[in-house]
Amino acid sequence: MRTIVRRLLRLEVLATPLRNERGETLAEVVAARRKRRLEESGEAFADRPLIDRAGVRSIREILLRGRRLYREAARHESALEA
Repeated sequence: MRTIVRRLLRLEVLATPLRNERGETLAEVVAARRKRRLEESGEAFADRPLIDRAGVRSIREILLRGRRLYREAARHESALEA
């Protein structure tokens, strides 16, 4: 059981969205850039609320995200070796 708990805690850390020096997540930065670009071109921007789901992930989501991150890291390492 301790092993499972340690692994879940490690995965929770990996699944937490990274923030820049201003405390913004990547999604917030991209949304702000998109909004500015659309407003400059005169188009409407439908502002969807950003949901911070870092604290409410299910175990299933954490495990799936961990597997995906592991696969991406393995692919990245193999690409560097080639």
